[in-house]
This record gives sequence, C-alpha cells and structure tokens, in this order.
Amino acid sequence: MAGGGAKAEPEEELSSRSSSGGDSEKWETSEEGRTKSKGKLLPDGFLDPLPPQKSLKRPRFCGMVEGACKQGQRRVKRRDALREDIMDSKTSEVHPSIANLRGLHRAAHPNEGTILGAASHLLMANEWQVRCPRFIDALEHAGIACIRSLQFIRLDHHLITALVERWCPQTNTFHLPVGEMTITLQDVQIILGVRTDGPALVGPIAIGLGHRWLSWPDCCDELLGSHPEEDAVYHHPSEQNQTSNFRMGSAQARTCIPLRWLRWTFYRESYMDLTMNDLLRHVRAYILYMLGCFLLPDTSGSHMHLQYLPLLEDLGKFSQYSLGGSILAHLYRELKEATKPTRVYMAGCLHLLQVWAWERLHVGRPTLHVPFPRDITGKPLGYRWNEERVREVPIGNVRMYRDEIDGLQQSQVIWEPYTPALMVWLPKICVDGMEIWHARVPLISWKRVEWHLPDRVMRQFGGRQLIELEPMERTFRRVDGRGRANVDWMEYHCNYIDMWNKRRAYIIVVTPRGDDQEDLLRYMHWYRSWASLYLLKAPITPPNTYYPKAPVERIMMDYYVRSKCILRPFFGGKCNGARAMQLAIDEVASLCNRVESAIHIDFGAVEEPIRDNTHRGTSPSSVVGAGASRVRDHEQSSSTNQ
Repeated sequence: MAGGGAKAEPEEELSSRSSSGGDSEKWETSEEGRTKSKGKLLPDGFLDPLPPQKSLKRPRFCGMVEGACKQGQRRVKRRDALREDIMDSKTSEVHPSIANLRGLHRAAHPNEGTILGAASHLLMANEWQVRCPRFIDALEHAGIACIRSLQFIRLDHHLITALVERWCPQTNTFHLPVGEMTITLQDVQIILGVRTDGPALVGPIAIGLGHRWLSWPDCCDELLGSHPEEDAVYHHPSEQNQTSNFRMGSAQARTCIPLRWLRWTFYRESYMDLTMNDLLRHVRAYILYMLGCFLLPDTSGSHMHLQYLPLLEDLGKFSQYSLGGSILAHLYRELKEATKPTRVYMAGCLHLLQVWAWERLHVGRPTLHVPFPRDITGKPLGYRWNEERVREVPIGNVRMYRDEIDGLQQSQVIWEPYTPALMVWLPKICVDGMEIWHARVPLISWKRVEWHLPDRVMRQFGGRQLIELEPMERTFRRVDGRGRANVDWMEYHCNYIDMWNKRRAYIIVVTPRGDDQEDLLRYMHWYRSWASLYLLKAPITPPNTYYPKAPVERIMMDYYVRSKCILRPFFGGKCNGARAMQLAIDEVASLCNRVESAIHIDFGAVEEPIRDNTHRGTSPSSVVGAGASRVRDHEQSSSTNQ
C-alpha cells in the first residue's frame, strides 16, 4: 500500500527512461548483458549500473547555449532520478543484497571512500546544560526530560563508517556475517528515553495565506517571543567579544532558524524569575535546539527547520507524539544517504547509532568505569556511555573495524542486552508501549517515511528468526522535501499515517527460540545464500601488516602503543628523574594488569626477559611495590649525600 501521492512509476516508463536521455544502449542486467554493457566493473564483484554518460559538448552557436544547457541539466536530472529509481526498485527483489546495488553503495569502493564526519555533535547539546528545577519540570511535561542526562561522548567516525558500509537500504538492516541486525524502536526508547508509542510526528501547513501565520517570523514572534533580525548584532552570552549576525532572509533561512541564535538568546543559568509565558518560550527554544543538534539534525549542522515549532505550542500534546519513531525514521534515511560513495558527512542521531553498536557488538566498545545497571537509576541507558563514565576508548581505524566485522562470531554478539534486571532501573518512559517494539509499520518523520522491519531481526527480541522475508512493500519509494515546499505531508502520507495509527494490528508475534540450533542453521543457510557477508576480500599479494581481529588482540595493540608513548621520554637516557620514572612504571604495570586479566599467560612456558630472578613469577603489582621501595631508597640516599 503506497502513501498518498507517493506512487511508483510503471515498469514501462522506467525502462523507457533508462534508454532515453541521449544514450543509445540500454542497461543490461543479465550476466550476458553485463559483458556487453559499457558499465564499469568495480572491486569485489560490484557493477556500475549505468553506462558512462556522453559528455555535453559546448554548442556551436551562441544562440543555442541557453537551450542546450537546460537540456543538459534535464538530462543529468533524468540520470540521477534513474539511479534513485534503480535503488528503490531493488526493494522488490527476493534477495536484497548490498552487492545488488553495485556502484551506488560505498561498499563497492572500500579504498576510495572517505571517513564519514558528523554534521552535528552532542558537544553542542552539552553547551546548554539544564539544572533549574522549574525548567526540568517543564521538560518532564513535554516528555523530553531524559535527554538532558545524555552528555558528550566521543564519536568514533571510523566505526560509524564501517557500520554504514554494512547498511542495506532495501531492508533497513546491517548485513553482518552473523545475520541481519538493526536499530529498532526498542533501542531508541531504552537508549534515549523518548516516547515511541504515539501519533506520528507530522503536522499540517501552518504558514501562508489562509493559515495560522502569514510567515515563519510571525510564528517565531508568537511562540518564541522574537526572531533573528537581519541587521542586529548578537553577542555570545558569556563571551561578549564574540558576535554574529543571524538572519531569516535567504531561501533556506525563511524556513530555518540558526541553532546558535537559539542558545545565545534563550540560555540562562536559572529560569526561576520568568513568567509562565516566557518560561514556555524558553522551553520551546531548548527543544528546537536539541532537535537540531542532537535528535533530528540535518547535514547543515547549524540550522533547524521551523516546521516543528507549531507542534510545540502545546507542550502537553507534544509529549504524546512518537518522537522516537521520528528519530529512527530520520536515522534510517541518513544511513541510506550515507551509503552513497560521494558522501562526506552524515546527519541523524549518531549518538544513538554508536551506543547501539557498543551495547550489542564488541567492535570498538570502550570499557566502563561502573558497568552495574543500578548506577543509572531513573536515567536512560545511553547515560552510562557518557564521556566521564568511560574508562578507555579503543584505538581503531576503519580497516581494523572492517576486519573485526568480517570475523564476527555469534558468541561476540549480545542479541538481548536489555535484560529484566537492567530494565527495572530505567524510567517509566523507557518501557511505555513496549508492545509496539516489534510492529512491522512505516515510521514517519514529517516528510520522510521509512519502514520498521523487526521481523528480519527477531533474535534481537529473543525470538526464532523467520526466513523468506519480503524487505518492505513493493511499491515503496522514498521521497524528500526537495521541490515540495507547499506539500501537505499529512495528506501526502495519509496511507502510511493510517497504518501507523493501526500499528497494534501489525505486531509480529515473537516465537521464543529454544536451545535447538536447527532453526539458526536453517536461517544462516538461507541468509548466506544471498547476503554480502564479507567486505574485505582475500588480497592477491600478502599484506605488509597485520590488523587485530579480536578484542584481546586490540588490547595487545593498545598496550604497545600506550607503553611506547609512556616510555618514550626515557629512551636514550634523556630523563633521569626517579619520580617520573616511577610514574611511568606504574602506568605500564597497570597496562600489564589489563593484559594479564584478558589473556591466559603460562609464565612457565615464557622466557621472561627480566634478569632479576627475584621477580620471576610475581604479578605486576608486586613489581610496582618493589620499584616504589627502590625509589624511596634512592631519594633517601640522595638527601643523605646532600
């Protein structure tokens, strides 16, 4: 069932478009046709889906320049639209493998793609700290108070890039050697602490003739109390020397608001002296700011669309919306966009993506100071991965993460990290409406619609995995807001919104999996028959280096790098300070303890490179104690000589 206005193009029209636009040859999809086509064969078995386009030559007559340029622009648009149609048409294939996307996916260019950067960062959200009890109560009323607990975490861009290379837009899942995995409504609600069971986050047209407000500045003046003036100079609230001009005059700025203007204008240490109307304006500004820099950021990283502001007029009503469903739909779409080989930045809630990976996979996972769940009482699960609570972050790169994912084993995946013992410590909003976590429904994030397909990852819910699944509805086609400024998205997506409103009718029944491995073997046999399991292929020439493939090997590499950095000042007798030497010994001994706790070491079988036999077989901590006593003796003898 397609959404209103989102009609799929007939196959006849698609085939005619593929042969038009100045190209005399059709795109061959069969094995025989691949050899005849001009399509370029890419590494790892990927094929460029379209033949090389003929370059547009400069017209001979000046009077024809404008018409020829417009014709060339239309040809490029038709070519780009055809590529999008090809990608979306793959949803009807029985075997939706990443390899079927061929040159359109960054996995086909593992040695050419760039490391994805973040369009926005949680560090921006951390700049607006909320400690005022009155403001916190207002956020509770709006259903968004939990996000204030999620502070800065250091994004691992190499890990995010490695995960994007495994993302399949046809199924909205990661294709891993152990099977399909994905971020679900369960992950969003537990990690972020936002509501998922509620009306879709989309609203009617509110700006223009015959509507509530004539322009967006008018809407801002009523709900925020002001809007950025074009000629005004604004000062940073704490650094008066830092100034900026914000305006809402350009085409983009007419519908967007600068995030820095929101923080500079509405941030306060205390909100206790504000009237109720002014307090609500500050809360609306804070929510817009968090949506723009954390929960629903776009690739601009600096602006937020004002379409959400009318929904914030009634904060109590806003608390009932499915903000979690909107966040997940937005992240799904940004993951799909990030699979394009030319993409450099990625938007969406990357904090959610990284914490999801840390909770379920060993790849790139840091060590926690306090791993016990009782320490997060009343806070969402993402709180325990805040920067100050992480002890050690692994040193990795995208090549290492590719290697680790290629060698991923079933025993290295935590399929059900949210145990009952952990759930009892979470706030109530993290478990409300949990029955829709495995509903097979479309997710709506205003103009964007994406499919939530929990039936493909039933092992994440403790269920028996089904096979022979359709990826999503056959007529589904992704659309966005480009060229659709005046579209009423509630009407355009009315069919999808109706399905979401009936979401409890689409809940997938979870059949508990038993101890028998027969179902798993059957699923893996089916999955391996069509999925792209390995990104890295065996090299023709032997590699010049070795990449760690397991957590223990990563610990060993980390030990070498850190110990070398610690001992570098002492190389060549450059530093003779006894206290500095002892501090270095203590740090290296701590690293030794970590290695010893992770690896079984048979000291009797290892030729220990220590000449002092008194330390043979002793633990690193005892070596530290002996070293400390030698330092004290050295200091005492030095004072005596003086």
